[in-house]
Amino acid sequence: MADPLVFNPFAYEMHENPYPTYARMREEAPCYHNEEMGFWALSRFDDVLDGYRNWEDFTSTKGVSLETGGSSVPSMIEMDPPDQTALRKLVVREFNPRRVNALEPRVRALTTRFLDELVEEGECDLIARFAALLPSDVISTLLGAPPEDHNSLRIWTETIMHREDGSSTISPAATEASKNLVLYFSDLIKARRKSAGDDLATSLVEAELDGRRLDDREILGFLFLLIAGGNETTEKLIANTVHQLSRHPAQRASIVADPSRIPAAVEESLRFRSPTQYMARAAARDVVRHGRTIPEGDRVLLSIGAANHDPRRFDAPDRFDIDRQATQHLAFGFGPHFCLGARLARLEARVALEEIHARLPDYEVDEGGVGVVHSGNVAGLATLPIHFTPTARADGG
Repeated sequence: MADPLVFNPFAYEMHENPYPTYARMREEAPCYHNEEMGFWALSRFDDVLDGYRNWEDFTSTKGVSLETGGSSVPSMIEMDPPDQTALRKLVVREFNPRRVNALEPRVRALTTRFLDELVEEGECDLIARFAALLPSDVISTLLGAPPEDHNSLRIWTETIMHREDGSSTISPAATEASKNLVLYFSDLIKARRKSAGDDLATSLVEAELDGRRLDDREILGFLFLLIAGGNETTEKLIANTVHQLSRHPAQRASIVADPSRIPAAVEESLRFRSPTQYMARAAARDVVRHGRTIPEGDRVLLSIGAANHDPRRFDAPDRFDIDRQATQHLAFGFGPHFCLGARLARLEARVALEEIHARLPDYEVDEGGVGVVHSGNVAGLATLPIHFTPTARADGG
């Protein structure tokens, strides 16, 4: 007799390998209910896709996470159209193709600088020395933070994501880190109101919505959302991709020989181990799915990680395959809440993987030292030790 099906997204065993549980959910309980923790979960691709599209049934206005406790900053991610649409337009122009593509020289220069600091050593933790640093510097610079503050912003962002085993309660350390971010960005907003800069904080201070300027709380919500999304998920994307390629040497060899295949590897990595595993919604009214009624007001998880492994959508979904033809996945969400930074994340991951495979092509992962991050909805690695043949710095230093 099979063990009872239990899905707790905060359980450390889920962070190690959630896919057997996801498979059972899709087959045994596609509209899963965790009575003890008070949430429902949808796990099949079509159901999760509909959950993103259908904000009339699944509202974001009750919050998009399961966590309890801690400070909260209002954000457009917790709005539905049409209110969300107007705010989103203010920021989406900052991430249009022209502006993002113009960032490539900066991203490549940062990538080269970070790699120069480790290529002569022959070994490193790729996350601590590279994958955690690149996205942090890129998004912090875009927001308007000076270089000397980037490390603090990265540490605070990492801290607010951490959860204890099985618990959705936000820890005192995470609450403190959240307060530090709020204070930091409040000061940044004040500074930009006095003196404009060439950054997103200035753009938001000067932006108008329905003929009025945004207030500090609205701007704070944008900055908080962008620093969290720009740091953690892109870091996990880069590290997850390197890790999977190390486990599939033939596929890795193919991108070393032909770097134009790197974007396909990025997309498959996004599908295979989605950095964001779920987003929460609330039932805006009684909703029936798979013969079960989700009562109005109940929390509902849109299980991205499960949907992206649904065999109804993907052939052999548990196989990592950069030649996969079905490329649509839900790693960046869909519809009104499609990730604003998706284009930037893809750019950073592509450049990072191009430079890593050009300069450290024979890297080997020490699997015994690989560790996973313990968060609620963010999935990926906390440590990724690698060994490689030392090479010369690009800068000749």
